[in-house]
Amino acid sequence: MTPGMEQRKTSAFSTAGSPYYEIEGGKPLTGDVYVPGAKNAVLPALVAASLTEEPVTLHSVPVELNDVRLIMELLEELGVDIQRSGADSLIVQKRTWEDQGIDRTKASRIRHSLLLLGGSARWGESLFLPIPGGCNIGSRKHDLHTMALNTLGHKAEELDEGIVFSSRASAEDKDIEFHYPTFGGTLNVMFAAVAREGSRTTLKNAAINPEVIDVMKLLNNMGADIGWESESSNTMIINGVKSLHGTTHHVMGDRIIASTVIAAVGATKGNVRIHNTGAHFLQKEVNVWRDAGLRIEDHDDNYLDVSWEKPLEPVSIETSAYPGFHTDIQPLHGVMMARAEGNSSIKETILDGRFQYVWELNKLGASGTVEDGGFLCVNGAEGQVATFTGTGDWTGSEELVARDIRGGAAVVIGALAAEGRSCITNVYQIERGYQDLPGLFRQMGARITRELS
Repeated sequence: MTPGMEQRKTSAFSTAGSPYYEIEGGKPLTGDVYVPGAKNAVLPALVAASLTEEPVTLHSVPVELNDVRLIMELLEELGVDIQRSGADSLIVQKRTWEDQGIDRTKASRIRHSLLLLGGSARWGESLFLPIPGGCNIGSRKHDLHTMALNTLGHKAEELDEGIVFSSRASAEDKDIEFHYPTFGGTLNVMFAAVAREGSRTTLKNAAINPEVIDVMKLLNNMGADIGWESESSNTMIINGVKSLHGTTHHVMGDRIIASTVIAAVGATKGNVRIHNTGAHFLQKEVNVWRDAGLRIEDHDDNYLDVSWEKPLEPVSIETSAYPGFHTDIQPLHGVMMARAEGNSSIKETILDGRFQYVWELNKLGASGTVEDGGFLCVNGAEGQVATFTGTGDWTGSEELVARDIRGGAAVVIGALAAEGRSCITNVYQIERGYQDLPGLFRQMGARITRELS
């Protein structure tokens, strides 16, 4: 047991038997890694696969992710059969879709439980959905989801305890417009409208995230008719079909995990080849990191070569909807900027509460501050700006906490860059989005293990 472990075991985020990461940092990462299927594509793909009574096979599924397990368990509670096939494949087949009481604890731990509303609309079933959870990164509204479902003729009402949904689908053509291109809201419209036979649904300002496109591809392979008003449009057209059929689908690689590896290369002064990914879905971020001084070479969107060649330069960013700088990726940019030479800032416009990782990096030797930005985030809360003054010499800390998925990953990267031993608790949060982050980094020579307190 590492000295100081007894103190960690009594922290608010660590109880007897809970996992933690132990890291010996200060070593550049090198080697080859393979990026698994994208969590944010897999979770909606599992719901999409439940919209037919025929079996759908999904490949490249990170089956050990906490959030993947949760959405599978919630679907199984409704009557969907999910069988594992090999190391990273699942066979999904809807048997029934009946609300017998969604497990409140499970629903409260995952944001994507919201997508069960779209599934209930597809099957014409009622549902009481306990308030969805996820990362504690600020207020995350559900109003666009309920508005869209109500526009389609259903009845969705949010109460203090959850969302009450009754299926009353209209056969009429419907127009829906989002004031913000919500990722989950777009998926719920797709799920609810895909089988409205003979009816057209027009969704203006739809999310165009790569993960949305991947799920659209899956649904169209199942027999759906979903497309765009024009090649450069973000207006989605859904022509309802009578039924959907089974298919096989390979889930896209996870661009956020690829970004995690890139950030680790930048922070530790490493050199890594990243397979099953490319710059196509990371154009904004890759351009920013090239400006910061990283060498990033794209090989036909099959793999990336990433290397640190000189001290990083500060590059300020502002998050925005795709194709802008992804809010989930900004903590990964933040840890690199905390080690750059000079001052930089991050303006978070999507969600408040995303800068909790800054205080953890400061424990390692970073110099980061967070201030009110004088603007409102998309969720209506007060926006914030983080400012970093790059510092070079970091020392490990045994009091680090992962407070959300991506911020937790940034803290892991910071610990890998710092000289000496670090310990990170509350790693359940990280494991909601990373199947085996220690194993991924060990492939690049990192000295990191998952232990039990």
